[in-house]
Amino acid sequence: MQHPPESAALRPDIVLSWQRSRQCGVDPGAAVGGDPDSDVESGDRLLHAAKPILDELASQLTDSSLCVLLADSDGRIVDRVFGDRTMAQRIERAGVVVGSRLGEDEVGTNALGTPLELRRAIIVNGAEHYLERFKQMSCCGQPIIHPATQRVEGVLDITGISDQANPLFAPLVARAVADIEGRLQAGRRAAQQRLMDAFQRISARPGAAVAAISGDLVLANPAALELLGPVDYQNLRDITGESHTGRIKSGSIELSCGERALVEAERVPGTNNGAVFVVRADRSAPRISRGSIPLHTAGARIKDRLRVIRGATGAVLVCGEPGSGRTTAVADLVEGSTPCLDAATAAVAGTRAWLRTITEQLATRPAFLVIENVDCATTEAIALLTEMLSMPHPTRLVLTSPPVTELSPAVAALVARCPHRIDLPPLRNRSNEIDDIARHMFDGIRPGLRVTARAASALRAATWPGNLTELRAVLTTAAGTCPSGRIDLADLPEPYRVSPRIARLSERELAERRVIIEALERCGGNKVHAARQLGMSRTTLYARMRMLDIDR
Repeated sequence: MQHPPESAALRPDIVLSWQRSRQCGVDPGAAVGGDPDSDVESGDRLLHAAKPILDELASQLTDSSLCVLLADSDGRIVDRVFGDRTMAQRIERAGVVVGSRLGEDEVGTNALGTPLELRRAIIVNGAEHYLERFKQMSCCGQPIIHPATQRVEGVLDITGISDQANPLFAPLVARAVADIEGRLQAGRRAAQQRLMDAFQRISARPGAAVAAISGDLVLANPAALELLGPVDYQNLRDITGESHTGRIKSGSIELSCGERALVEAERVPGTNNGAVFVVRADRSAPRISRGSIPLHTAGARIKDRLRVIRGATGAVLVCGEPGSGRTTAVADLVEGSTPCLDAATAAVAGTRAWLRTITEQLATRPAFLVIENVDCATTEAIALLTEMLSMPHPTRLVLTSPPVTELSPAVAALVARCPHRIDLPPLRNRSNEIDDIARHMFDGIRPGLRVTARAASALRAATWPGNLTELRAVLTTAAGTCPSGRIDLADLPEPYRVSPRIARLSERELAERRVIIEALERCGGNKVHAARQLGMSRTTLYARMRMLDIDR
């Protein structure tokens, strides 16, 4: 096993980097692996900001044995500048070409991948490199961090042929990085101005709701503020990911207020995936009652499924995580008073007494008999319920349980006999419905209360392990302290006041954030194992964690 050079004893960053490199299985004798990635489109914004600075560096490095490398946030080379032809040839022989990935998980300790891991500048002297082929070079690399978003956009590196880096490398790189970051900020301001110009031009149209969305910037005219809710802005934001052409979408969509609307959308070039949307209420479409659940949502699909099953025959399984609405779904299914027993009470009342109660209830020939928490049933109870499901009976059994994947083999075999099943999704998978769900809950908590856009964004970003039960508790607490008719971010309990950066994430980014958090939890926080489970490099995982504001 290779060990860092003795001089690294004073460089704990290098020692830790070597440990990470070993954990990733990097072979010190290997070449720069994999085929170069020819698609460098993700680095376009970075390249645009860095190009003038790289050109200036090229003029300063003429006839020197130096090289400047620019990589994106995944450690992928997007541009190179050489002082002379000899240096260019050496870098080429080392396998460092445009499209090569130099993350720590790919090539070990180096001045591109290691600054991305540390999120700060570092010098890597010759022998401190993990790969043998890099040990004749010394480098200094510094991350390029966007001044507005604080996201790592890439990393800049200067490399020379020597066993020790030149002391001038660090200030030279720092100045160049500062210039690139300044251009990124200026580019952001220019992009925002382009969006505002397009918004002002289109919002002059009479009688239309106009909204412009790009990154974390949202503009809306008074008509849009009146017509659109927080969920609608998020849905419009998601539309921009469906096309890379100027004209994005023209058609009818459903708004959170229950109305259908006609939408025209046009991308604004030179912005961060920005677009301007013109929204007009579709008066020809039937309006959904404001108190109802919008179509095409999980809630609407569950109600449709319950209606179909209610008119059928045979036993029913209602399964889902605790707090996901199993009892409510059962109440909607049976539509009225019906006998209900809890299998969890059998251990207290005694199995035989519990089974005798079932027999007595069946003797009254009810239309439905509900057995909740069937996963807690004893062996004797499972045997009786299995027998009941095997024979025709005028009373329909309705069983509730956690998700089928979490059941024991015996209980899974029991519920498999139910011809009908309703799977209730966890609340974290229904984030686009939270605004509507909260509105329904307020009817029983404090009628007329609403949540602001900021509070709704924070609620959508939460992971909700307690599902609907947890949401109701949060809304009840907020309603008790809210002095006005609208719950704002500050009114939510402290753990739910997520950062504005998280609140601005799209539905896709929130879903990705939850997947990464779950993978990290399964792996006990081990990022190497989590990256392997997610099918990505560890450098990519770190980049996604920074972008999605995951602090683990």
